[in-house]
Amino acid sequence: MSTLSEFMEERVRAGGEREQHHAPSTSRGPVVVLKGWHKGMDKVAVTKLLRSYGLSLTEAQNATEGVLKGESVKVQFREGVDSEAVQHELSGLGVVL
Repeated sequence: MSTLSEFMEERVRAGGEREQHHAPSTSRGPVVVLKGWHKGMDKVAVTKLLRSYGLSLTEAQNATEGVLKGESVKVQFREGVDSEAVQHELSGLGVVL
């Protein structure tokens, strides 16, 4: 059995580079404020929805966790995102806007 470092070394030699992280977009899209949640909010679905609209996994998870902790969370989407559609979907998942 190989160690983690040996495994990673083999991946690099085989051309299996790690996923490259892109710099955050400088374009300004709509901002949606997540103010709270209703009982039964689907945490996983909210995070996946935020990801589908361009947030990184960390940003989406932090926003979801913040809402669950009772924080008001501002979410900045990429340019071109329909904020009304996002708000409608988030409301359907149990997020208070």
